[in-house]
Amino acid sequence: MGMIGSLTDREYQKFKATNLGSPAVRTFSVNQLIPDEFDSIILGYTGDDITSVIYKINGTSGDTIATLTLGYSGGNLVSIERT
Repeated sequence: MGMIGSLTDREYQKFKATNLGSPAVRTFSVNQLIPDEFDSIILGYTGDDITSVIYKINGTSGDTIATLTLGYSGGNLVSIERT
C-alpha cells in the first residue's frame, strides 16, 4: 500500500488547481516555439506581413530569448523557424 500512496503523490504533481477550483493537467512540450518567460515582444514587418517575432526579457532593450522567423509563399504563411 505504501507504493500506491507514493505513486499517487507523484501523479498528483501533474495536476494544479484552476481559478474555478477544478484540477487541470499540467503539460510540458519539449519543442516549444514560444519561450516560457518573456516580457516584451517586438514584431518585424516586410510590407503587410509579420516576418519576425522577437521575444525579450527585461524590456524591449533587454536580452533576446527567442526569435521566430516567418516564411511566406504567395501571401500565405508557410513556415516558422525558431532561433
